Amino acid sequence: MKATLSLPHRATYADYLAAEQDSERRHEFFDGVIVAMAGGSDEHNAIASRFAGLFVARVRRGCRSYTPDQRFWLAATTRGRYSDGSIICGKPEHPPHDAQATTNPSVIVEVLSPSSAGDDDGDKRRDFQSLASLQAYVLAAQDARWVKVYRRTERGEWRAEPDVYRNGDSFELPSLTRPIAVDEVYDDILGGDGRSLLR
Repeated sequence: MKATLSLPHRATYADYLAAEQDSERRHEFFDGVIVAMAGGSDEHNAIASRFAGLFVARVRRGCRSYTPDQRFWLAATTRGRYSDGSIICGKPEHPPHDAQATTNPSVIVEVLSPSSAGDDDGDKRRDFQSLASLQAYVLAAQDARWVKVYRRTERGEWRAEPDVYRNGDSFELPSLTRPIAVDEVYDDILGGDGRSLLR
Protein backbone atom coordinates (compact mmCIF):
# COMPACT_ATOMS: atom_id res chain seq x y z
CA MET A 1 0.00 0.00 0.00
CA LYS A 2 2.99 2.30 -0.36
CA ALA A 3 4.55 4.34 -3.17
CA THR A 4 7.82 6.21 -2.64
CA LEU A 5 7.69 9.98 -3.08
CA SER A 6 10.45 11.02 -5.47
CA LEU A 7 12.94 13.39 -3.85
CA PRO A 8 16.30 14.71 -5.09
CA HIS A 9 18.11 13.82 -1.86
CA ARG A 10 17.81 11.77 1.29
CA ALA A 11 14.97 13.45 3.16
CA THR A 12 15.21 14.93 6.63
CA TYR A 13 12.34 14.85 9.07
CA ALA A 14 11.81 18.54 8.31
CA ASP A 15 11.40 17.61 4.62
CA TYR A 16 8.85 15.03 5.68
CA LEU A 17 6.83 17.49 7.77
CA ALA A 18 6.80 19.94 4.87
CA ALA A 19 5.55 17.23 2.50
CA GLU A 20 2.83 16.24 4.97
CA GLN A 21 1.67 19.82 5.48
CA ASP A 22 1.20 20.48 1.76
CA SER A 23 -0.16 17.07 0.75
CA GLU A 24 -3.70 15.71 0.59
CA ARG A 25 -2.29 12.20 1.18
CA ARG A 26 -0.68 10.83 4.32
CA HIS A 27 2.99 9.81 4.28
CA GLU A 28 5.28 7.83 6.55
CA PHE A 29 8.93 8.58 7.17
CA PHE A 30 11.63 5.99 7.64
CA ASP A 31 15.30 5.69 6.85
CA GLY A 32 15.36 9.08 5.13
CA VAL A 33 12.57 8.14 2.71
CA ILE A 34 9.10 9.70 2.52
CA VAL A 35 6.50 7.09 1.60
CA ALA A 36 2.97 7.94 0.44
CA MET A 37 0.22 5.85 2.00
CA ALA A 38 -2.16 4.40 -0.56
CA GLY A 39 -5.87 4.29 0.11
CA GLY A 40 -7.31 1.07 1.53
CA SER A 41 -9.94 -1.23 0.04
CA ASP A 42 -13.60 -1.01 1.00
CA GLU A 43 -13.11 -3.92 3.41
CA HIS A 44 -9.94 -2.43 4.89
CA ASN A 45 -11.59 0.91 5.58
CA ALA A 46 -14.80 -0.64 6.93
CA ILE A 47 -12.89 -2.86 9.38
CA ALA A 48 -10.75 0.08 10.56
CA SER A 49 -13.91 2.14 11.06
CA ARG A 50 -15.56 -0.74 12.93
CA PHE A 51 -12.64 -0.87 15.37
CA ALA A 52 -12.98 2.87 15.95
CA GLY A 53 -16.66 2.47 16.83
CA LEU A 54 -16.01 -0.49 19.10
CA PHE A 55 -13.25 1.42 20.87
CA VAL A 56 -15.41 4.51 21.44
CA ALA A 57 -18.11 2.35 23.03
CA ARG A 58 -15.68 0.56 25.35
CA VAL A 59 -12.75 2.85 26.12
CA ARG A 60 -11.92 3.37 29.78
CA ARG A 61 -12.18 6.77 31.41
CA GLY A 62 -9.06 8.81 30.72
CA CYS A 63 -8.40 7.01 27.43
CA ARG A 64 -9.47 8.00 23.91
CA SER A 65 -9.80 6.36 20.52
CA TYR A 66 -7.93 8.01 17.62
CA THR A 67 -8.45 7.87 13.86
CA PRO A 68 -5.91 6.79 11.21
CA ASP A 69 -4.89 10.46 10.85
CA GLN A 70 -2.98 10.32 14.15
CA ARG A 71 0.77 10.33 13.47
CA PHE A 72 3.30 8.64 15.78
CA TRP A 73 6.99 9.30 16.32
CA LEU A 74 9.12 6.21 16.98
CA ALA A 75 12.31 7.54 18.57
CA ALA A 76 14.08 4.16 18.66
CA THR A 77 14.03 3.94 14.87
CA THR A 78 13.62 7.68 14.09
CA ARG A 79 10.50 6.98 12.04
CA GLY A 80 7.17 8.71 11.58
CA ARG A 81 4.29 6.24 11.25
CA TYR A 82 0.50 6.06 11.06
CA SER A 83 -1.79 3.23 12.16
CA ASP A 84 -5.32 2.19 11.20
CA GLY A 85 -6.52 3.06 14.70
CA SER A 86 -5.22 3.61 18.21
CA ILE A 87 -6.00 4.29 21.84
CA ILE A 88 -4.07 6.82 23.91
CA CYS A 89 -4.50 7.02 27.68
CA GLY A 90 -3.83 10.28 29.46
CA LYS A 91 -2.68 13.36 27.60
CA PRO A 92 -1.00 12.80 24.23
CA GLU A 93 2.77 13.25 24.46
CA HIS A 94 4.59 14.95 21.59
CA PRO A 95 8.26 14.99 20.56
CA PRO A 96 9.80 18.49 20.51
CA HIS A 97 10.28 18.43 16.73
CA ASP A 98 6.73 17.41 15.74
CA ALA A 99 3.71 18.79 17.59
CA GLN A 100 1.34 16.69 15.45
CA ALA A 101 2.92 13.34 16.33
CA THR A 102 2.41 11.47 19.58
CA THR A 103 4.61 8.97 21.37
CA ASN A 104 2.37 7.25 23.93
CA PRO A 105 -0.27 4.94 22.41
CA SER A 106 -1.62 2.13 24.58
CA VAL A 107 -3.14 0.13 21.70
CA ILE A 108 -2.35 0.16 17.97
CA VAL A 109 -4.54 -1.47 15.29
CA GLU A 110 -3.46 -2.43 11.78
CA VAL A 111 -5.79 -3.92 9.17
CA LEU A 112 -3.77 -6.23 6.95
CA SER A 113 -3.82 -5.99 3.18
CA PRO A 114 -1.76 -8.08 0.72
CA SER A 115 0.64 -5.20 0.08
CA SER A 116 1.13 -4.13 3.71
CA ALA A 117 0.99 -7.39 5.67
CA GLY A 118 4.76 -7.95 5.68
CA ASP A 119 5.44 -4.48 7.09
CA ASP A 120 2.47 -4.40 9.47
CA ASP A 121 3.51 -7.69 11.08
CA GLY A 122 7.23 -6.99 10.67
CA ASP A 123 9.14 -3.70 10.87
CA LYS A 124 6.08 -1.60 11.66
CA ARG A 125 5.09 -3.88 14.51
CA ARG A 126 8.60 -3.77 15.96
CA ASP A 127 8.69 0.03 15.56
CA PHE A 128 5.52 0.43 17.63
CA GLN A 129 6.58 -2.20 20.15
CA SER A 130 9.61 -0.03 20.93
CA LEU A 131 7.26 2.47 22.61
CA ALA A 132 7.18 1.94 26.38
CA SER A 133 3.50 2.94 26.56
CA LEU A 134 2.26 0.31 24.10
CA GLN A 135 0.44 -2.63 25.69
CA ALA A 136 -1.15 -4.31 22.67
CA TYR A 137 -0.56 -4.41 18.91
CA VAL A 138 -3.62 -5.66 17.03
CA LEU A 139 -3.67 -7.08 13.51
CA ALA A 140 -6.95 -7.76 11.71
CA ALA A 141 -7.19 -9.58 8.38
CA GLN A 142 -9.21 -7.85 5.68
CA ASP A 143 -9.96 -11.03 3.70
CA ALA A 144 -10.63 -13.51 6.53
CA ARG A 145 -12.31 -13.35 9.94
CA TRP A 146 -9.40 -13.42 12.38
CA VAL A 147 -7.64 -11.02 14.72
CA LYS A 148 -4.10 -11.41 16.06
CA VAL A 149 -3.03 -9.63 19.27
CA TYR A 150 0.55 -9.13 20.42
CA ARG A 151 0.64 -8.33 24.15
CA ARG A 152 3.25 -6.87 26.47
CA THR A 153 3.75 -8.99 29.59
CA GLU A 154 3.80 -7.69 33.15
CA ARG A 155 7.60 -7.84 32.95
CA GLY A 156 7.53 -5.44 30.00
CA GLU A 157 8.46 -8.03 27.39
CA TRP A 158 6.51 -8.93 24.27
CA ARG A 159 5.12 -12.44 24.08
CA ALA A 160 6.83 -14.38 21.29
CA GLU A 161 3.56 -15.92 20.12
CA PRO A 162 0.53 -13.68 19.59
CA ASP A 163 -3.01 -14.69 20.47
CA VAL A 164 -5.16 -15.45 17.40
CA TYR A 165 -8.94 -15.13 17.61
CA ARG A 166 -11.47 -16.45 15.11
CA ASN A 167 -15.26 -16.70 14.67
CA GLY A 168 -16.98 -17.10 18.02
CA ASP A 169 -13.95 -15.86 20.00
CA SER A 170 -13.69 -12.66 22.00
CA PHE A 171 -10.55 -10.78 22.99
CA GLU A 172 -9.70 -8.26 25.68
CA LEU A 173 -7.50 -5.22 25.19
CA PRO A 174 -5.91 -2.84 27.69
CA SER A 175 -7.82 0.43 28.05
CA LEU A 176 -11.20 -1.17 27.22
CA THR A 177 -13.99 -1.88 29.69
CA ARG A 178 -15.17 -5.12 28.05
CA PRO A 179 -14.05 -7.65 25.42
CA ILE A 180 -14.59 -7.40 21.67
CA ALA A 181 -16.04 -10.34 19.74
CA VAL A 182 -14.46 -11.22 16.40
CA ASP A 183 -17.99 -11.34 14.99
CA GLU A 184 -18.48 -7.70 15.99
CA VAL A 185 -15.44 -6.73 13.93
CA TYR A 186 -16.52 -8.54 10.76
CA ASP A 187 -20.33 -8.88 10.71
CA ASP A 188 -21.83 -7.17 7.62
CA ILE A 189 -18.32 -6.77 6.16
CA LEU A 190 -17.10 -10.35 5.62
CA GLY A 191 -19.17 -13.52 5.51
CA GLY A 192 -18.32 -16.63 7.50
CA ASP A 193 -16.18 -17.86 4.61
CA GLY A 194 -14.23 -14.59 4.47
CA ARG A 195 -15.92 -13.36 1.31
CA SER A 196 -16.72 -9.69 1.11
CA LEU A 197 -20.30 -8.63 1.76
CA LEU A 198 -19.56 -5.19 0.31
CA ARG A 199 -19.44 -6.26 -3.34
